[in-house]
Amino acid sequence: MADITIQISEEDLKGVMQAYQTLQNFLEKIASPNELYRAEFLEGLREAQAEVQKGQTSEVENFADFIL
Repeated sequence: MADITIQISEEDLKGVMQAYQTLQNFLEKIASPNELYRAEFLEGLREAQAEVQKGQTSEVENFADFIL
């Protein structure tokens, strides 16, 4: 697989996050998260949201860094 670089502005990232939130709100109305996702995924999502809120994020240089 070839390396690719994705750059997104902070404004565009906010738009992506708003779209995600909209989709999440819609799905919550029609299905329980327990029906859509495994428990491990939900726990990881909660951990990731907590890290973002605390500012515990880092820039990803490549895909290998992303999955570590």
